[in-house]
Amino acid sequence: MYFIAIDSGGTKTDAVLFDEKGHLWGRSKTMGCNAMDIGIAEACRHLLSVLLELKEKIPEGGELKAVYSGVAATDYFGGQLGTYVRPHFPGVTMRFEDDAVNLISGTLGHKNGCAIIGGTGSSLYARIDGKIIHLGGWGYLIDTGGSGYALGRDAFLAAFRYCDGRGKKTLIYDMLWEQMGSRPEENIPRIYQGGRSYIASFAGTVFQARREGDAIAEEIFQKGVHALAELTFAAETYFQGPYEGIMGGGIFSNFPEYSQALQRVASPLAHLVLSEQPPILGGVIEALCDGGVEPTDQICRCFLQEYREGPEEV
Repeated sequence: MYFIAIDSGGTKTDAVLFDEKGHLWGRSKTMGCNAMDIGIAEACRHLLSVLLELKEKIPEGGELKAVYSGVAATDYFGGQLGTYVRPHFPGVTMRFEDDAVNLISGTLGHKNGCAIIGGTGSSLYARIDGKIIHLGGWGYLIDTGGSGYALGRDAFLAAFRYCDGRGKKTLIYDMLWEQMGSRPEENIPRIYQGGRSYIASFAGTVFQARREGDAIAEEIFQKGVHALAELTFAAETYFQGPYEGIMGGGIFSNFPEYSQALQRVASPLAHLVLSEQPPILGGVIEALCDGGVEPTDQICRCFLQEYREGPEEV
C-alpha cells in the first residue's frame, strides 16, 4: 500500500509518497499552495499536478490507499480543493485540512493541543477531541501579527519612515539596502510585485538589527511576540486548563530567540515547545491513520531517516 502526504504553506509545498512501512518512494518540493496568495483555481491546479506526479512513481501493481493534504487557508474555501482533486483519485481515501494540523500531529499524535504558526503567515490552531478551532491568521490584509510578512512589512515601514524624516534612524535601512542591492525607496515596484512572500523574506533584518542593539528592531520584535502571545491567551477559553502548544514555521526555526521570547510572555497555561520534527511527519501520520495503518514509532523513524537523508526531489 502507498500513501501521499502534503504540507503546503505560503512559501513551499512539500509532498511525499511512502509505503506502509515508512519507506520513501517519491518527494516533490514546489511553490506554496496557499489560495490566499495564488487564488483557489491555481491552488487546485497546482495541488493536483503534485499529486499526479507522485502517483506516477507508484510501482506497477501498487495501490494508493490514502492521501492527506495539509494546505494553508483550506478552511476559507469551502472544500474546493477536495471537490477539484477527488474525481482524479477514485477509491482513494482523501482528506484536506489546514497545514497547522500537520504540526500538531507530528509532535503530539492525536492528543489535544495546539499549533502556533510563525512562518510567512501566523495563526493558532487548536485541536480538542478531534475538533479544530482556528484563532487569528485572517489573511495578511487583515490579521497576521507576528508573522514573517508582518515583520518584513514593519521593517520596510521603519526604513521608509526614516527616509521621510518621520522616524528614527535604524540599522534596518542599511540591511534592507544590502539585501536588495539598492536603496529600499528605489524598489517600490519590486516590493509590490513580489507580494507577501517577498516581503516576508526580509524579516531577518529585524532579528539582525536587534542583535546589534537597534531600538526600532526591538520594538518590531516585541510587537510580533505579543501579537502571537495574544493567541495563547485566547486559546485558554477552549482548553479550560493547561495545554500543549507546538511552535512551528520558518521564523521560529530560523530565529530561536523569537520562540524563547514567546514562551516568556505566553499564557501561563500554555506549555509551548519548538517543533523538532518536519511538519510533513504529521501528514504522514494522518495519511496512515486514514488508510487503516497504525503509525508506529518504527514506521515514523524509518520515514524520517529516509526523508532527512534523501534529496529534496525524488
